[in-house]
Amino acid sequence: MARPNKQVERRGDIMDAAISLIERHDLATLKLSDVAAELGLTTNAVRYYFKDMAELLSELALRSDVRFYDERMRLGDTTEDVSTRLAMTIAAGLPTGPEDAEWRAIWRAVLAAGFELDQRRDVQGIYHRQVGLYADLLTAGAAAGTFELTAPAGDIAMSLMALEDYFGYRIVARDPGLSRSTALRLMRQYAELATGARLPETV
Repeated sequence: MARPNKQVERRGDIMDAAISLIERHDLATLKLSDVAAELGLTTNAVRYYFKDMAELLSELALRSDVRFYDERMRLGDTTEDVSTRLAMTIAAGLPTGPEDAEWRAIWRAVLAAGFELDQRRDVQGIYHRQVGLYADLLTAGAAAGTFELTAPAGDIAMSLMALEDYFGYRIVARDPGLSRSTALRLMRQYAELATGARLPETV
């Protein structure tokens, strides 16, 4: 049996290979054997870590917690200014651009795993944790007197998440009418209206 740290590394390699394959293949026909071939492994070697594609896609969907929750939580370590933190949180949730393969693959994996949310509490929780991150930040800003919220923090947070998800989808779908800079501008404008505060521009 592989050592625990080696297992984590191998699972990461498998998910990276899946991301690469999702960029080039139809997700509906992707098989564990395809992922194995990408890595030069046998299918059984991949099956040791993921019993089937459904489990691999679920794990890939949950990987969004790292990028879109854990990493954004750490933004608070870089600045105490709540307006700057909100702007940075918005920027960190959007794709880096149309070639952001990880964002696109995670989004597709979440969709594949999450059409029956009443049966998938793990996938359902991804969204609600990110809404909670926004809501906590908005509440903290209001308590500090920096924000004057025009609606309950939870409502604004859900609206920000809706914008983030849909704008992000349009970016990675290569919509020529919606760039990352445009999405950032539109989300910042909404956040400023909702909080009564000026947010710094981000890239």
